[in-house]
Amino acid sequence: MWLILKEKIFWNKGEDIMLKMLQIEILKLKHSKVLWIAALAPAFVVFQGASNFLRYYDLFTEKGQNIWSQIYTQSVIFYSFLLLPILITLIMSIMGKVENDNGGWKYALTLPVKRKDMYISKFILGSSIVFINILVFIVSVLIAGKMVKAPGPIPYDMIIGQPLLSYIVSFPIMIIIYIISINFSHVGVPLGLGIGLTLPALLVANTKYWIFYPWTYPAMATSGGGLFESSMLIYPFSIILFVIAFVIGLYKFKTKDILS
Repeated sequence: MWLILKEKIFWNKGEDIMLKMLQIEILKLKHSKVLWIAALAPAFVVFQGASNFLRYYDLFTEKGQNIWSQIYTQSVIFYSFLLLPILITLIMSIMGKVENDNGGWKYALTLPVKRKDMYISKFILGSSIVFINILVFIVSVLIAGKMVKAPGPIPYDMIIGQPLLSYIVSFPIMIIIYIISINFSHVGVPLGLGIGLTLPALLVANTKYWIFYPWTYPAMATSGGGLFESSMLIYPFSIILFVIAFVIGLYKFKTKDILS
């Protein structure tokens, strides 16, 4: 496969190199189940949330609560605290695993492309898969609401806006796991670390130090201030953390002797 990919780049030098690299990265994941996991996992969580809502329908609506809000809340708590960070861990770990398996880096780095382009293209693909996951969650909530015949206008600012904000503040998690995955040959390292850092998020979110713990950010963004005392600091903090980690990771990737 690597000879074919190398040949494609040589004979299509007139094309945009980043687009070509993205096509190559997609080809590498052709036989991976990561896309199916990214698509089905959030749909399953929403199905469970809607089922829980229907099971306790009288309890959730006895005070005239908004049905759309109840379905969303039943789904998003588990999704933002556990499922989304774990899926990010899985997706970003796989981005490194496809190269670490069978010494793939040795072949990848013989391609006539800059390491910077390879680093960026792999991250773009990983973050795009995470975005697909977010979209599936949003669509699943909308479908669930229609299936239970939720009355009234759809609160798009909550059902669409909050998950999209959670995606933005998830970038520090994405880049941290991504850097670990391309620097350790064993996939168990990024998987174990990512899952291990996800589990305490609920406890940390209840403390004043949550702003320093990126794994709490998705839940804070989707809570809309309803679960915990939130702050607008989460957005500049997440951007700053992402930029710093991205630059450090790129520098290490460009200077590290991966062939050794």
